Amino acid sequence: MKKIDKKNKICIYLDQFIVSNLVEENNDLWKEIRKLLEICHINNFIYCPLSHQHFFETAKKELNNAVIHDEYFRKLSDNYFFKDELFLTTQLISSLIRHNKFTVKTFLHNHDLKKFEDFYSHINKVNQVFNESINFRISPQNEIRRVLNNKNIEPKIEEKLFNIIKKNEVNLFIDRLEEYIKLKRIFIRPDNYGKHDFPNWIDQILYQLTYKHSFKENQFKILLDELKRNGFERIPTLNIRFSIGAYLTIKGKQENISDHIDIMRITNGLITSDIFFTDKRRKFEIKELNLDKLYNAKVLSGKESDLLEFREILNNLLK
Repeated sequence: MKKIDKKNKICIYLDQFIVSNLVEENNDLWKEIRKLLEICHINNFIYCPLSHQHFFETAKKELNNAVIHDEYFRKLSDNYFFKDELFLTTQLISSLIRHNKFTVKTFLHNHDLKKFEDFYSHINKVNQVFNESINFRISPQNEIRRVLNNKNIEPKIEEKLFNIIKKNEVNLFIDRLEEYIKLKRIFIRPDNYGKHDFPNWIDQILYQLTYKHSFKENQFKILLDELKRNGFERIPTLNIRFSIGAYLTIKGKQENISDHIDIMRITNGLITSDIFFTDKRRKFEIKELNLDKLYNAKVLSGKESDLLEFREILNNLLK
């Protein structure tokens, strides 16, 4: 990963749209990009780690087609895949508090995976639970945004609202962390999503920091001071997630299940990748928030102009 290790390869995040077009080779441009990608990979210039979202979305395809897409993507991945948001967040917090340098292992796992067909049915069951749960949460939220209609808010008011929304999320974390330090015990509260309960996200982070990263009271107090001083600004996954969430709220954007998958992709992929593919809307949001500059990522979409630029990047690697 060039961001972290200048001697390493360029890390490219491919979303589902890009992978599908590479596999299906819908036109000459896609054929050319596929050929260039494969040559660059063979020559150890690039790699394209898998993501958990890849498995979720690929499982929605018919099994044989899903296997074809997965097998092609794996060839470009070098058996690397992005850590999920919880484990990456706790790793980033641990590195921040302990002043550890980032390495490739901070962001990526590397080991052999089961064949896609071995967990295809399980992933579809997970997808069903995920879809039901997200729909439960976003339906009332979308209705409120529809009624409020935030289209005519002045820029200065937007900025204030944006910061208030982010600050509220930081305060929730601070309150829970102060409670943990005081009581010296952690229990993971359930958050209800209709038919399903999920572990509270703050409690999961504190639990992982305690038992995986061996945080003691002193480290938690340093983290508390960090949050009070800087909020989530120096914890990239949380900064990205709640920046996008605040942006969608003040803009009154309607959300759906695909939006949440996209946000998951951006949260744990943007900071890791040198080149990050997403759709046109997400690219616009990332650039509006200056997250591409903050995390030094080249953000591209499936637009022809972006694909031509990507082709040029790959060609330049081979010169």
